Amino acid sequence: MNELQKKIYTKQSGFSLYMVLIIMIVIAFLVVATMHGTSTNSRTSANDSDYQFALENAQKGLKAAQENISTWASKGTTFSFGCNCENGLCAAKDVDPSKANTKLAIVVACDQSLLKEVWKRNNVFSNSAGDPSISDSGGDYRYVIEYLGPDNAGTPDVYIFRITSKGWGKNKRTTSIVEETVQASLY
Repeated sequence: MNELQKKIYTKQSGFSLYMVLIIMIVIAFLVVATMHGTSTNSRTSANDSDYQFALENAQKGLKAAQENISTWASKGTTFSFGCNCENGLCAAKDVDPSKANTKLAIVVACDQSLLKEVWKRNNVFSNSAGDPSISDSGGDYRYVIEYLGPDNAGTPDVYIFRITSKGWGKNKRTTSIVEETVQASLY
């Protein structure tokens, strides 16, 4: 090696090495950020799918409750709607029993100041053994029926009910509650 080659080799500072390391670090950050975004999108998609499943189950509960109500006329029974939602039949908040009681339904007088919306009541929709709401066999939904009274439009044997249904997703922490008011002609 001659003198000129020695000078060139000794004056090199490794600038290319620093540039390659900086580029590699930037690429690594981009890969990590992309993986994190993909993971977040995947979890969001899974949560949304599970919520939709819970909503479908809650809607199945609404349909089951409507079918249950439709059979009441043929039973010829008077149903009791109480403060503790016995058998999934609940006294509704702000419904006066003296105006609501009919041959179909008796509303138990409750302390209106203590009566909450049905989905806020203790043990209702807890999916436990002491839960008074009505369940399907698979445990995917539960529902309660509140009696709001007869239809005051003058049509005989038309009653108004509020159905509240809760559905569970595949992850049991994912839930959906839907509520519907229905008129039923039971004659």
